[in-house]
Amino acid sequence: MAKKEKKSGRKDERGLAAEQSRMTAQKETENKAKKELPKPRPKPKTAADRKKDRRDGIVKTVFAAALGVLAGFACYYIASTTGENPWEIGEFPWHFILLSVILVTSLLQRVAYPLMKIDAASFKTKDWLYVEFIAVDLWLVTWTILLN
Repeated sequence: MAKKEKKSGRKDERGLAAEQSRMTAQKETENKAKKELPKPRPKPKTAADRKKDRRDGIVKTVFAAALGVLAGFACYYIASTTGENPWEIGEFPWHFILLSVILVTSLLQRVAYPLMKIDAASFKTKDWLYVEFIAVDLWLVTWTILLN
């Protein structure tokens, strides 16, 4: 009888193992079904949306460039009236001036874009870095040209 008990125990173990394998197979098929669901495609933009996006991109770039040029002229004017040398603005170090330009241009852009009917709330980090780079780059180029 001991042998029968062992065999019956093995059959039970086999039954449990079979159930477990069926359960894992079902889970795998469910996971595959979830993975195979097609992703919804974004709706294609209409011609009016594409035109608006293009116009907004041009306005953002030109506005940031104009801010950079104005900042360059402002730094040159302030430096020529306050410092002994035209590249010194008082006794402030260069990194303070750089951070000040970044702060002022970013605040002006955050206020001005909604007034120009550009959706600034939908800007991502990449967009803000782009317009700030344009402004800071043109500030530096303008100020350098004016100093020479």
